[in-house]
Amino acid sequence: MPFVLTRVSLVDRERTVAPGGVPVTLRTNQPIVWVRLSAWTPTPSLVPVTFPAVLDTGNNYSFLISAAEFRVWTGLDSEQLTPLRMMEANGVLVGCFAFNLELMRLQRGNPTDQIACQLQTDRGIVIIPENLSHRFPRMPVIGVRCLTINRLTFSLNGDRRTFSLWRPPVAPVQTLRRARRGSA
Repeated sequence: MPFVLTRVSLVDRERTVAPGGVPVTLRTNQPIVWVRLSAWTPTPSLVPVTFPAVLDTGNNYSFLISAAEFRVWTGLDSEQLTPLRMMEANGVLVGCFAFNLELMRLQRGNPTDQIACQLQTDRGIVIIPENLSHRFPRMPVIGVRCLTINRLTFSLNGDRRTFSLWRPPVAPVQTLRRARRGSA
């Protein structure tokens, strides 16, 4: 199995981190990954900051982030961006914006500058307007849709208090060609 992240420890104690000056509380037993946002098209004013996000298999969106966090961690104002589309989330109409995620490698639980995997969001990310942030998760969330479209498998080992992400191996092109010829 080609692992993207292997045996990442769950948060062992509640602690606060402040990427880009925004305090975020990491709660005990949360599967936390560190990501950066990347625009679908080159955006010179984008200043990506690496920040934590919860892997939430109970959330069926690709990625949710508050407008305040988005502004600090990208240097962009979501009010000045045009949404790709609108969608309903928690009974509220919100915008989806053209960004993907860069999943960062970890070293001793801390993010490095190395990208472990580029995560596509297919419909974009959901940016929650500030006046509605009380109705959504308190920190950024990567949902099941993001794991599914990127063909990632999430496994949790409760005994070891770790989680892993991996992709199924991709067959080499020649093997696929031979398999197609053989089945014809």
